[in-house]
Amino acid sequence: MTRERMSNWEKFLSFLRPRSGVARWALLVLLVIGLFLLAASTVSVLADSRHKGEMFPNTVVLGVDVTGMTREEASARIRDEAVSPLMTPLTLSFRGRKWVIDPQELNLHVDVEALVDMAYRAGWERSIFERALRRAFNRPLDINIGLEYSLDRDLLSGKLNAIAAEIYCEVANASLDFDFQTGKLTFHPSRDGLRMDVEATLQRVEDALLSRERVVEPVVAVTPPSLKSEDVQTVLVVDIMGNTLKWYNKDTLIKTYYVATGQPKYPTPLGKFYIIRKEANPVWINPNVEWSKNMPPRIEPGPDNPLGARALVTSAAGGTVLIHGTNNLVPGLYSHGCIRMANWAIIELFDHVSVGTPLFIWTSRPVPQPPPEEGPPQGPENPGLGNTGTPETGDSTP
Repeated sequence: MTRERMSNWEKFLSFLRPRSGVARWALLVLLVIGLFLLAASTVSVLADSRHKGEMFPNTVVLGVDVTGMTREEASARIRDEAVSPLMTPLTLSFRGRKWVIDPQELNLHVDVEALVDMAYRAGWERSIFERALRRAFNRPLDINIGLEYSLDRDLLSGKLNAIAAEIYCEVANASLDFDFQTGKLTFHPSRDGLRMDVEATLQRVEDALLSRERVVEPVVAVTPPSLKSEDVQTVLVVDIMGNTLKWYNKDTLIKTYYVATGQPKYPTPLGKFYIIRKEANPVWINPNVEWSKNMPPRIEPGPDNPLGARALVTSAAGGTVLIHGTNNLVPGLYSHGCIRMANWAIIELFDHVSVGTPLFIWTSRPVPQPPPEEGPPQGPENPGLGNTGTPETGDSTP
């Protein structure tokens, strides 16, 4: 028997016939799959080539989504939306003072084209098969290009050093000046010590320049004064020959009272003093001096008390000079060194005075000398204030 010779086509068809076994079916399936993948790849490559020159999907540069744009389009969009706002002036603000910082004066530059090229390459420098597969299965890359810039930090540092010099301030306590020739009282308010940290402020300004923030507060170390302006309130000024006690709030005159002060024999001391103790309804203890020898040993609070309704102990003459009340005020040089006020006046003043309140005693005209028969002037006499409480010493005041 002779075997018929089969053509190639007949051989191929006989290979596909299922009666020849499972292997032939497997090869057939692989062939179909291969043809499908080839077709799909061809389609994907063609689709990829159609997008050549466009930014890859999911591409963000400086926060701007540039997917599908050409490089020229992406550059224009980024410059408009992200870079232009960075070129607007920034304001440095501190305690009501403002300084303008212009990014263009600092040579701030963002190379937009270089950033766009970087983003473009991040997508298109991958293999064609990876690009095709990502497009086919909708699995784009996440391409996010941040800010790269150049800035003349020497110029910025120089500008900030000039601002630091304007902000700099030495700490100063509140203080009082009193002119004993004219009786003029001057109050000097306290101020914080201020020192700007240039390096920390430079970093804060640079961060702001590269963001949309346009008002920045510098980094300033603040040293508060130990005595603030609000710590100084009531100030008392006594004019011996003017027969007045003036009540000031800082250096603003609130009220003027008439007073009696020391006789030429017992003059009230001149100078700067403080209130060191307060007594409401004081007890008088006889000091056993010439003027009190016919008086009782003790007088309780009331209308007959020589110290009146209130007494303020001053630091003058070791605490022997009081500002106290009396029922029968006669302005002039009549006391033994103390400063007498009408009871209603010292009651009004009393609650506005505290331990540590400054007291300036001066004279607008020379105090006369005592008559020759009385001898030379002596210091103030003991006023007889009873020890009804523990004296308090005030803190240092201006």
